[in-house]
Amino acid sequence: MNTLATTSTRSLRHLLTGSIAVTFLAVVAIAGPPFAGRAPSGKSLIVPREAQSKGTVYYALPGRDPQVYFESDAPLEDIKGQSKQSIGYAVATQSGSALVAGEWHVPVESLKTGIDLRDEHLASSDWLNAEEFPNVVFQLKSVRDAKSLKQTSAFSTYSVTLVGDMTVHGVTKEMTIPNTSVTFMRESEKTRARAAGDLLAIRTKYTITLSDFDISHSVIGNKVANTIEVDTRLIMSTVPPEKQ
Repeated sequence: MNTLATTSTRSLRHLLTGSIAVTFLAVVAIAGPPFAGRAPSGKSLIVPREAQSKGTVYYALPGRDPQVYFESDAPLEDIKGQSKQSIGYAVATQSGSALVAGEWHVPVESLKTGIDLRDEHLASSDWLNAEEFPNVVFQLKSVRDAKSLKQTSAFSTYSVTLVGDMTVHGVTKEMTIPNTSVTFMRESEKTRARAAGDLLAIRTKYTITLSDFDISHSVIGNKVANTIEVDTRLIMSTVPPEKQ
């Protein structure tokens, strides 16, 4: 990862239509390592029974559009990359009153910057060390600052603040992510063109500081920024990816 190339980002497809009435409350769900295990297919996480009992489970849909974009804007180089292999789940109460649990994994080896050798460096022990720490993980602990942005017969969109534990390079830090857009859509003919099931769209932007997660390298500060910009765009469904 001594040299870095820019890859073009792709826009998230327009949120598909559907309808659901949802009002967010600040609800805490206990989270933290250890992490949820992968399902045998590798396409989803095994949702803990306690989380399942709290409401409706939505599953991330890997392998379709990019779900995570990242950028390092350093003095000597601008790095852009993405991943379309995020797996995970979110749980909303049956009444649609709150998000009560969630966990997402981004495999380090799924991070692509446009050059294979650079991607190998990124996953190496000098950087994210995919062999020892295979995933970047976010575990939702609470949702607060809920604000309704738009409600129509097609969808309901809210702005919320996510609070959770971010684990990178084996280091876990609590992270607060404001201005997160969350949209619920009930299954319809239009949404089925995207995926089966009721849909949940989550979009948020935040930063990760490499030094906070014990990542150090001689090129940080000139070719690689210490602060990485992240743009997450998840489409999730009540039908798991194995059944799509």
